[in-house]
Amino acid sequence: MQKVYKGLQLLIDSVNICVLELVILMSGFLLSIVLLVVSSLSAYAHTVHNFSFANGLVHPVFGPDHFLAMLSVGIVSALIGGAAIWRVPSVFVLSMIIGGGLGMLDLDMFAMDAGLIEYYISDLIVEIAIGLSVFLFGLSIFWIHVIGERLAWTLVFSFGLFHGYAHGMEIPPGALPLYYVAGFVVGTTGIHLSGLSIGWLSGKSNRLLSLLRVCGVFSVVAGVYFVFSALRQISAHVY
Repeated sequence: MQKVYKGLQLLIDSVNICVLELVILMSGFLLSIVLLVVSSLSAYAHTVHNFSFANGLVHPVFGPDHFLAMLSVGIVSALIGGAAIWRVPSVFVLSMIIGGGLGMLDLDMFAMDAGLIEYYISDLIVEIAIGLSVFLFGLSIFWIHVIGERLAWTLVFSFGLFHGYAHGMEIPPGALPLYYVAGFVVGTTGIHLSGLSIGWLSGKSNRLLSLLRVCGVFSVVAGVYFVFSALRQISAHVY
């Protein structure tokens, strides 16, 4: 009887792995479709509305630091469970909108207005914070048992400001702010949903959860790389 139970458990784990892989593949396929549509809109758009929305939509996707952080937010939210499934991503999106407004208004978050080099360093500090968010969100996946909803709120709100600021800072000339914001909100929400799906499926199997923790380590390593890349750029402009 015990062998039958183990066999069924192995079968269930195999099915879960297949479903997880299918979700990832479908997410990639849908993402490709979205990018194709967005590219068409950007190339053939006759209105500034389409141009603004399209640019906002692709910005979170094309930035690997943004993408990894937002995917991790969805995964962590699903692993925490309960109301955190919708609350944590919502806090991130809200914080990102606030940060986006600051970025579009060109408000220097660190009040470095003495010159071009200081302004450039201020932007790099934002990049360091974004890289740090990738590191910490990846660490949260690995140590999910010590991450509560309130701590998750604190992390996503704090770092959501920096992600939003980077989006707002890079708004294309001539783009309509409202449509641009709508675009990166939709793009971010889509990435969160992909992370929620992966986290929800992985939480149903210890083997899948172990695999997901390995992915969390990958995110930690990527975060370290992003942070040190920004630090090297600062060193190059200071010395």
